[in-house]
Amino acid sequence: MIEPLLLLALAATPGASETTVTPLFVFSSEEAVRAWRPVHDGVMGGVSRGKVHADAEAAHFEGEVSLENNGGFASFRIDTGSLDLSGQRGIVLRVRGDGQVYKLSVATDGRWDGVRWQVPFLAPEGEWTDVELFFEDLVPRWRGRLVTDAEPFDASRIVQLGLSISDKQAGPFSLAVASIGARRTERSPRRDRTAQLAALVERDASGRELADAMQWSERVLVLAAPDDLDAAASIQLGRFLVHAGALAERDLRPLEFMGTRGGRLAGRTLDPEQVAELRAAWDLPAGAWTVALVGKDGGVKARWTEPVDPGAVFERIDAMPMRRREAEGDLER
Repeated sequence: MIEPLLLLALAATPGASETTVTPLFVFSSEEAVRAWRPVHDGVMGGVSRGKVHADAEAAHFEGEVSLENNGGFASFRIDTGSLDLSGQRGIVLRVRGDGQVYKLSVATDGRWDGVRWQVPFLAPEGEWTDVELFFEDLVPRWRGRLVTDAEPFDASRIVQLGLSISDKQAGPFSLAVASIGARRTERSPRRDRTAQLAALVERDASGRELADAMQWSERVLVLAAPDDLDAAASIQLGRFLVHAGALAERDLRPLEFMGTRGGRLAGRTLDPEQVAELRAAWDLPAGAWTVALVGKDGGVKARWTEPVDPGAVFERIDAMPMRRREAEGDLER
């Protein structure tokens, strides 16, 4: 394990590459996982179980999730002191999983039962995969519920990291993690667009203004769920976010609607009015579960009312005339 103070020294090294992953944890022995503690649904009366151990290759988070007694989650946490990742864009995990969707959890205050910033990710089965998770995709939750009045995520004061499995995925789980790092990425058009959208959300721009701001610059993948505890939507998002490179290549931005209470765009929480206006613009009823693909021209190109494989969405995009011209270099992206 690399201590936070050493991390800060590494991050500040003059001349360091902006695309280099700075290690936070490298798991190669039992010593490296000693500080990780299990926090399962037993704290709420559940009976899920899990343990962590390590060998020379990785840390192994293993156990079984049970839905009995209103349970349904297993998690592992480590206190990081006061970790400053404000110069980083996100977290990179090297994982080998079991095909289930897990969550990265980050806390920025010291309360045991405080807000957890979470983002789901698929852990592919049988192969080592580098999963890059951006801070802008973190969602503030308290006991699973969206926290609509949370301040923007502050990466300068991370006090705890965690890994968990939930979303009614009952049964055995097994997640191997070789390392956890932080990545600094250089400036890009996508990051500029994210900053612009975040500013619009913060100044209470209308849903129409937000849609107009994305038109002709990005495609939008809308995950519209009836409720902010929708397990299927969380799993669906996790299956997309593991493909960070494919999303960026296709200028495809995920956008979440969580019932009518709120949503998440560009690392900011949408208020109910913004959500309602965006739902109306794309004809997405509040009571229906929908995945919608919005093209750069602002039109809805495809809808799915049940979970969809990311590959099918990427194929649909790649068949679009505009996307083909982009790939051939005939259009600026």
